Amino acid sequence: MKNEVINIAFCTDGNYLEYVAIAIKSIQLNNLGNHLQFHVFLYDVPKEAVHKLQKLNVSIKSYFIEKNELDKYQTEHQLQHINRSMYIRLLVPRLLKNEVDKFIYLDADILCFRDISSINQIDIDSVVCAVVSDSLISKNIEKNITRLELSSDNYFNSGFLYINTKNWCDSDIENKVNSVLLNPQQYRLVYPDQDALNLILQNKVKYVDCRWNYLFTWMTETEKNKIFDNEDILPFFIHFTGARKPWYQEHEGTAQNLYVFYKHFTPWANKPLESYLPRMRVNDYRIYAKSFFRKGDFYKGIKFFIQYLLLKYRKKK
Repeated sequence: MKNEVINIAFCTDGNYLEYVAIAIKSIQLNNLGNHLQFHVFLYDVPKEAVHKLQKLNVSIKSYFIEKNELDKYQTEHQLQHINRSMYIRLLVPRLLKNEVDKFIYLDADILCFRDISSINQIDIDSVVCAVVSDSLISKNIEKNITRLELSSDNYFNSGFLYINTKNWCDSDIENKVNSVLLNPQQYRLVYPDQDALNLILQNKVKYVDCRWNYLFTWMTETEKNKIFDNEDILPFFIHFTGARKPWYQEHEGTAQNLYVFYKHFTPWANKPLESYLPRMRVNDYRIYAKSFFRKGDFYKGIKFFIQYLLLKYRKKK
């Protein structure tokens, strides 16, 4: 199984290319004995940035997505940290149909922490794709099932999809998902294409071990550090869901240290981490306040909590 090619796809615009490169490097360094083939689908990425990507010293095929392919999708929704390039994943099976039988699709905010050759042991011949549940708490799953009126008994996170290319195309998944996305008034879409994928793919997927797409938001602050200490429970992929990513300088901890470690092996090694402060949302100030209080930094805790109260008050006016 180790000699079988593992095809992995990423989709990105110029803003997320660096994060894709770091994710790729984390996969490569944890899979040196595996035959990896990366497929990177690019939208609005400068040529010089593409040249940097090719310096990763891994096998990468680049595909350029034309602007008109994405013009039909709305870019305004309540999740500000999500951008239009997320819709590229819907095109990928069609574009890879004559090239690969199956592939792993991954979001850019993912890091790999172990050998993934066992992916080849997951049988997806009779389904469209293998997926991981969006929550470890049944009540959270039930809320999404109820909201979308799903007939299935689960709801998956779309940051990891192990796709059977032929089954996807034969089932016309791209057009069916688009029919949902382009008529949002008919559905209560909170997580745009993830909701649409769950609506169209219900009962056509296989749920697999949560370690294939372990969400960072599932963990407590203590677990976010301790999970890296035990190799037996370490996930294949940790998915840094939510707006507070490890690539922002304020989000210190073991995850950020590991992120910077993989970043060191990319052409973006010397680029400083950005600040999250200009992107702060109202609720972020409350979360930051709690974090500083836990650390015993009461001055910053009070400062951020006051800012949270002021912004919340202004929002209500």
